[in-house]
Amino acid sequence: MKLQELKAKVYELAGVNNTKQLKVKIQEIKTLDMRLKISWEKTIAILQKPQSEFDEWLENPPEEYKNLFSEIIEVSQKYEQKSAQTKQLAREVLSIANNLEELAEESQDEANKIKQEIEITRRISKQARLN
Repeated sequence: MKLQELKAKVYELAGVNNTKQLKVKIQEIKTLDMRLKISWEKTIAILQKPQSEFDEWLENPPEEYKNLFSEIIEVSQKYEQKSAQTKQLAREVLSIANNLEELAEESQDEANKIKQEIEITRRISKQARLN
């Protein structure tokens, strides 16, 4: 890896923008000469060490954590299942609401037609009484 690429990777991993911030953040590298590529390689090793230790720990955590992790997985799966059921119910409710809206519009149309028929029937009846 080229020096510039190495520097960019170190800055990214450390979440800093320059060497001064890097040395403040990582006490172990205060004495390193950051003009040298080997110093940057040591720095990246220092930054990656906690992650690799954590990855190893995750592969074989203590028993109490294994139980916690299995409970978390179980709860997450139940949550996903309930979430999917809730989404399905929401879709069904929306579909029912749409159907009710259509029925309401149809009923309103029928009511308007009946009103018109009643009005026409009244006019005809009135006309018939006048004749």
